[in-house]
Amino acid sequence: MIDYPPIVLEHLETLTDRTGVIQHAIFSIPNRRTGYTTDDNARALLVALQEYERTGDRRLLRLVSTYLSFLHYAQTSSRRFHNFMSFDQIFLDDEGSEDCFGRVLWACGEALATNIHENVKKVARRLFDDAVRWLPTIGYTRGKAYAALGCYFYLKGEPEALSIRTHIERLADALCATFRTNATDDWTWFDPYLTYSNGIPPRALFLAYQVLGKDEYLDVAKRSLDFLNSVTNIDGFHQPIGCNGWYIKGEERAWFDQQAVDPMASVMANLTAFDVLKDRHYLYQAKMSFDWFFGANSIGEALYDPVTGGCYDGLMPSGVNLNQGSESTICCLLAQLAMAPYIPLLKEDTSDTKPETASSDLADR
Repeated sequence: MIDYPPIVLEHLETLTDRTGVIQHAIFSIPNRRTGYTTDDNARALLVALQEYERTGDRRLLRLVSTYLSFLHYAQTSSRRFHNFMSFDQIFLDDEGSEDCFGRVLWACGEALATNIHENVKKVARRLFDDAVRWLPTIGYTRGKAYAALGCYFYLKGEPEALSIRTHIERLADALCATFRTNATDDWTWFDPYLTYSNGIPPRALFLAYQVLGKDEYLDVAKRSLDFLNSVTNIDGFHQPIGCNGWYIKGEERAWFDQQAVDPMASVMANLTAFDVLKDRHYLYQAKMSFDWFFGANSIGEALYDPVTGGCYDGLMPSGVNLNQGSESTICCLLAQLAMAPYIPLLKEDTSDTKPETASSDLADR
């Protein structure tokens, strides 16, 4: 078993200034010319909240305040969100994507579920409540799934919020309807393609099942996650869909460039499946996805940098992309935070049992 490193936030702090977390890096040095994104600051808020919950370290409250303040500034007068901001704090778009919108709701929802002081929760609640009017307009699978995560954590913090319960039901129903439309016997997935962050929709449905208990949510969550695992956990390694072409149904999949956001999402999805189903198979699938960061991948090179605590930006056929930007670093931290409570369970297992993995011929489906 890999000797996993401790969770350290030094590189995230290096990338963070008084405005927020800077989007990209030149090797491990912040590249200020690239500015900021709401996407990255929402994910960074998740890290700060979860690490505060784990450690109670009051120094993390500064990071929580910085990232939440960025989200507040990014909210438009219509109560949607900008995404891209230049270094001189000028937004470069009129409105961010549905994914961006959903990620903000996820982060604000987690703030409400975290044991943190009420001032933080009041801001997060206001951002969420002001934006929630737009939930019925979300059309894309991942936007719906991110928003459903936000609703789940909102309800975890405020179980009596009946309107949010209605929203998560509508989002989960919509995900299941999309699945019924596109799934076939050999392609049990929500869309006729696999792209990025593929673990998010199954996870959203597992969590919706925990709230509402609808059997369809559990069935679709399990079938879609099993399919995703069969496609990405191959020959003993996690091999996420490459962003250089993705995987279109009936066509050849892209094997590279592999991005950290994908194993992170698979870690979370499989751990949630393990929590719900109590099947250790999913714990081992999560471990396989997690180990991608530490060298158990198709080229045998670690993406985690033990010197900085950062994560390299991607896995290429020739090796790792040596830049350590915010998305990759934050996604590695989120994967570490998700896995931390489960590592003792893995250490207790002294058996030689290994998870079933697909062989590479599955890529030819």
